[in-house]
Amino acid sequence: MIEITSNAIRQQISNIETRRLEREVKEILDDFSTDETRKINLLKGKRVDLAEELSKFYFIPIQSNSKSFV
Repeated sequence: MIEITSNAIRQQISNIETRRLEREVKEILDDFSTDETRKINLLKGKRVDLAEELSKFYFIPIQSNSKSFV
């Protein structure tokens, strides 16, 4: 009986914590969506610039598991 109760309480705590984290992430994403400078800073940077530059010169094919016979 105690084991069943402890499992139920553990599940409730887990669900409460999950909802709390979801709300917190939603708030942060909402803040990001309204702040234009923050979005620009997140979408620009040395790595992004390099990736954009490389994509102009190289085509990187997506590998698939299927084999084609020519």
